Amino acid sequence: MITQYARQYEQTQVVTSSGIQLVVLMYDGAIQSIEIAKREIQANNIREKARHLGRAIAIIGELNSVLDLEQGGEIARSLRRLYDYMLMELVEANARNNEQRLDGPLRCLTTLREAWREVAAQQQTRMAGVR
Repeated sequence: MITQYARQYEQTQVVTSSGIQLVVLMYDGAIQSIEIAKREIQANNIREKARHLGRAIAIIGELNSVLDLEQGGEIARSLRRLYDYMLMELVEANARNNEQRLDGPLRCLTTLREAWREVAAQQQTRMAGVR
């Protein structure tokens, strides 16, 4: 029952989020999936490891696919390289059942998430000033 409410809350949060907040939520999802996959590798639970890495790969793939290289310039190109690196590491971690391959993507995602959270906070501050 509680999980149903949590899912409804999460769906409402996604529907009402700004684009920047949505990116932060996607980073949260990818980070959480990688952390769970890491525990599943340690527990030798291959099916769950693959499921959670697949989820992280899908999220990062989506973030990668929406990059606008023309408008985003060098920042978008740098993000593309980072996303490509993370995807490669996640695939390798999955194929080799190697939890250490998850450390780099986790660090990248955590750093990027914090940067986007800062942008979201600045945006909220500006929006509050407009009202």
